[in-house]
Amino acid sequence: MEFIDSHAHITDPAFDADRDDLLARVLPQAHLIKSVEIGCAPQEWQPALALTEKYPHLVVPVLGVHPEYTAQFTTDQEPIYRQLLTDKRVAAVGEVGLDYTCLDVASKDVQQALFSKMILAADQARLPLVLHVRRGAEDYTAYEDTFAFLSREWKQNTSRPYSGVLHCFCARYEEAKRALDKGLLLGINGCFTYKKNEYIREAVKKIGPQHLILETDCPYLSPQGKRGTRNDPSNIPLIAQFVADYLNMPVEKLAELALEQTKKLYGLR
Repeated sequence: MEFIDSHAHITDPAFDADRDDLLARVLPQAHLIKSVEIGCAPQEWQPALALTEKYPHLVVPVLGVHPEYTAQFTTDQEPIYRQLLTDKRVAAVGEVGLDYTCLDVASKDVQQALFSKMILAADQARLPLVLHVRRGAEDYTAYEDTFAFLSREWKQNTSRPYSGVLHCFCARYEEAKRALDKGLLLGINGCFTYKKNEYIREAVKKIGPQHLILETDCPYLSPQGKRGTRNDPSNIPLIAQFVADYLNMPVEKLAELALEQTKKLYGLR
């Protein structure tokens, strides 16, 4: 079996002590053939590209602005960002979207204005979107608003079989179905394994494995059994086994599907 971590943050300071060992030794031992590095703030773009430069066969860069970092995306950075998206190594725009748990940092209006810019940038660069959507309180307004923006503004101007991924899927079947209708995959990580998240598992079971890709979102969201420790891409096989067991299918088949879908999303050979 081979795996790809479709969403990681290995440039995070949590990996400063052992980043090279992780990439050179640990990931190959866990049968990870690639890790997608998300640079989701302006100060993370160059480190993500530098990591790709150092490990060109292992690290795949994705660049964007997470809604929490909206204030950091100043006017003078817009042309810089658009130029970076012309780099053929950059596989997607992300992670971008709406996060209504951080309204004290960026209001809905401010987040939505940034999201519009990111959608336009993705269309102009002919790249898929890596979407971050997080609801506040107990409602799904962030998802409603996200799908409304996609319907209104997203041309899906990419030749890829999938137009994007709903990263860190933590919603119901209703949101999953609407994501699929937009040509999106669902990014499944440690959240799927948490005991309280039966609603996520039920949604995924209805959707089926042919629409899933695997991710860690490391160093965050370690899977059940490793919570409280730093997450890293070598936990992908553990997440895959948990998902396969829940879906009552061979882990080998799940791994094969996730690998193929991730390659198609990011344009990987």
